Amino acid sequence: RENAEVNNPATVEPISARAERTRAAILAAAEDLFARKGFSAARLEDVADTVKMTLAALFYYYKDKQALYDAMFEDAFGPLRDELERILAADDSIAARIEMAAGAWVDTLVARPTLARLLMRFVADGPEPHTHGILSDDDQITMRFLALFEEGRSSGEITPVDDNFFLVASSVVGTTIFYVGALATLVPQQDQSSAMEAEQIIGLKTEVLLSLRHLLGIKGKTKR
Repeated sequence: RENAEVNNPATVEPISARAERTRAAILAAAEDLFARKGFSAARLEDVADTVKMTLAALFYYYKDKQALYDAMFEDAFGPLRDELERILAADDSIAARIEMAAGAWVDTLVARPTLARLLMRFVADGPEPHTHGILSDDDQITMRFLALFEEGRSSGEITPVDDNFFLVASSVVGTTIFYVGALATLVPQQDQSSAMEAEQIIGLKTEVLLSLRHLLGIKGKTKR
């Protein structure tokens, strides 16, 4: 009976599905490794060891460390980029779209804390070996939100305390990265290995939203 099941195509995982599962395991291992060690110190041998495969087998999926690094970033931040694209195209007020973008950012890092540490490594490594922006230079999402900010400021929909869009962006980005990725290192009582409690998540999103509304001069509930 066992032989019959082995020989039955219905019981054998398709090669494409098996390859995708392996690829996902490689990307997960790479995300953790690059977040802990950075690009320069990370070794492909360590990724291969984590997923229990040979280095030669790893090269079948990614030709070198740069290719793996780029694929890892796309896997990590692609869903966020897609969500921000949806928000940019939404038929909502400017203030509402900016708030939704901030919420999507917080949700992404809370759901996947490794990304916060990965971003800290990304910044610490400097301009090399990064050949692309975190959210892809081709999409220019940051510049599109800057244009949205300027449109809202010109129309009076938002009245920012400072005309510098990047001051607002750094408040949202920096607060979230620090809270999710760095606080546990500085405050021993925080358990970095455990998921954030629902109450903590609500508190973080509330503080980010309050800070954002203050910096943008938004009063009351945003119109959608």
